Amino acid sequence: MRKFGVVRGEQRLSDSTLKAPIVQEEEELPVDLEVTQLDDEASKLHEMLEQMDAPRRSPQEQWKEELELDGVTPEDAAKILDAVITNGMYEETYRMGKLVVKMRTRNTSDADRVIEAIQDFKPETNGTLSHLIARMNLAASISTFGEKEFNFTTPNDGNRDQLEVEFTERYNFLSNIPSQLFFSLTQVLEKFDRRVQLACDPRAIENF
Repeated sequence: MRKFGVVRGEQRLSDSTLKAPIVQEEEELPVDLEVTQLDDEASKLHEMLEQMDAPRRSPQEQWKEELELDGVTPEDAAKILDAVITNGMYEETYRMGKLVVKMRTRNTSDADRVIEAIQDFKPETNGTLSHLIARMNLAASISTFGEKEFNFTTPNDGNRDQLEVEFTERYNFLSNIPSQLFFSLTQVLEKFDRRVQLACDPRAIENF
């Protein structure tokens, strides 16, 4: 009887070599994560469609929203505008601890003075420029600092020199106050300017 053996040169195929190659499957995202992403995209799309369908706000409606953000009522805005038109200026009082300061609106000549100063000094950095503008605007606006009251002569074509003397006094006065107080006052002035700007905004006019 013939015995079947392994012929030399042949290699016996083991069970391991007969196994099918392992195919690495792509990683699947968890179902709940996929659903969350789809919900987020659907929510963003829905929000965009709502904004497109929403009626456009009128300029006056936008103006009223800005007033509310700055804590100004339409009635307050009307009073500020009336004061600017009637008196040529508007003034507000602020209290910083025990210190009472007053800010008033500036004239076109004050803006001209700032432009002339920038042309003369030619600040080389944005920081220097911002500081110069802030100091000049504050000197042109501050009317009372504690017990110190400053003069504001009504401007006309013949008293430019007098106006410059009064401005210089206020400008030099600010050189002697603490820097922390100076920067606080510039922030107060920014708030004041914003309130006046909103009150005199042309969007306050009906059908603008």
